Amino acid sequence: MNEARIPTYKLFGETEIWADPDPVHHETIAARSALYAWDIRPHSHDNLFQVLFVESGRAEMILETERESLPAPCVVNMPPRSVHGFSFSPGTIGQIVTLPQFLVRELLALSPGLHLEFDRVRIHPLADDDASLARMRQWFEAFRAEYAARHEGRVTVLMAILAQVLVWLARAGGRVQGYEGRERFGERLDRFHELIDRHFRERRPVSFYATGLGISTVQLNNTCRRRTGRSAQQLIHDRVLLEARRLLAYSDLDVGQISCALGFRDPSYFSRFFTRAQGSAPTDFRLRHGEAPEVGSK
Repeated sequence: MNEARIPTYKLFGETEIWADPDPVHHETIAARSALYAWDIRPHSHDNLFQVLFVESGRAEMILETERESLPAPCVVNMPPRSVHGFSFSPGTIGQIVTLPQFLVRELLALSPGLHLEFDRVRIHPLADDDASLARMRQWFEAFRAEYAARHEGRVTVLMAILAQVLVWLARAGGRVQGYEGRERFGERLDRFHELIDRHFRERRPVSFYATGLGISTVQLNNTCRRRTGRSAQQLIHDRVLLEARRLLAYSDLDVGQISCALGFRDPSYFSRFFTRAQGSAPTDFRLRHGEAPEVGSK
């Protein structure tokens, strides 16, 4: 089957993890973007979390199939498996820190629940927050300097700085209050999403996922509504819709082939599902978003 043409990298343009034994990777925006004429094509990272600090310059981001401007200065947190790309104006100043997803949880181990803020992409503008901008500049500059040096205790210092950045991002997410008892629901939802990723093409019922989690369908729905405001079935449909959008935008499969790839026996039913959920027909969506449009193209 011709899957969506979305490369998965460790770092953009590379298929191997970074050579250094460090648990994190740091680089400036210019260091990598300048190699690609400041355009980073849509891609994803498997099991890697990124924090992007755009200090100055013009920047655009493609997230899945949508393009939007980044309001520099800003901070972006990018969770694993999110399809994204960037276009930067030459000379853009900024930095990127990449770390394994599990390290986010470890760094926030003493603050249960904060890691739940990092389940989706968030953009945090800093132009109207002088105190936070100054703090972010201080943290990233300290991180850059420590990363470049090779002093004793270097990794300990890097982890301490990164923990401060992550706590700031979690607080800025706006949902940090009242986590007592919610950690269990967050972990259950994480496992549900993992099951969805493995089985959404099989068109399984909610009961299949509940059984896999060792809970009832009522408990699963309650968990989903507590954390997202949506039912378990709606979250399954969200994942199917996301994959449909990716295939329409980034693959050569026709609508019938996409329907089959996503477990729909009838292409017309798939078209109705997509149109109802997306608000436009699959063919119309492909006309607007197809052929993996370049970031920054007009």
